[in-house]
Amino acid sequence: MRCDASEATRAAPSQLITDSFVVCERPPLPHEKQDEPVPVPGIIAEPQNEWDPRKPYTWPCYVANIRHRLRCPIALLVPTPTTALAKRYAPPVDLGCGEIRPVVLAMDTLTPVTDQSAAAAHPVLTILALASNPTDDKDALEALSVALKSLDASASSLYSDYVLAALSATALGTLEEIMAVRDYDFRTELIGRPYREGRIEGRIEAIPGVLDARGIAVSDEVRDRVTASSDLDELDRWVHRSAKVDNAEDLFL
Repeated sequence: MRCDASEATRAAPSQLITDSFVVCERPPLPHEKQDEPVPVPGIIAEPQNEWDPRKPYTWPCYVANIRHRLRCPIALLVPTPTTALAKRYAPPVDLGCGEIRPVVLAMDTLTPVTDQSAAAAHPVLTILALASNPTDDKDALEALSVALKSLDASASSLYSDYVLAALSATALGTLEEIMAVRDYDFRTELIGRPYREGRIEGRIEAIPGVLDARGIAVSDEVRDRVTASSDLDELDRWVHRSAKVDNAEDLFL
């Protein structure tokens, strides 16, 4: 088969770059004779909200490019909202000379954590589990408060906005009481802010904040419509939808 140069280079591997990547590092060993940290496992995160048949072809490029650049093993993590979608992405990608095995994570399988020691040890997993499967269970909310307190202050606001958007008004009230009793250091920012500034103002601030944190573009039209609302029930619906929609305009469906 023959193809011209423009077709062959149109999707060159160097042009295919993943949106989310984390590399774990360790200090260099004496025999390595270098000052810079040494990359160890790298993790590509590719959240998928629907089936995309192009991914089995682009993912190997992501893995190969980053592996070549960092000289370390690379894992491909694929979070999905449902088990059914996870099963579609789970099969190994056959390269003809080997395969790449995506590590899929179905968010609907995450059971809310109720053990506080487990929440302290795994705060991010605790937050993701409750955001994906919200509940009013007090034990789960107690564990959430421990998880939030275990986070570094620089990350606490992002994660708290994400999980608070998914919780019901009842759960938010219970969580506020728990944090008040615990004298939670970040309480005024994480939970108290919507109450301190007014519930309407807090919701208006939270909606674009959650969308931005999820990597969803927020147009000026969407921001203007959210800002113009003074209906608390309407804003509550939009806050909950902001944790689930695939684009900002779907808030208003």
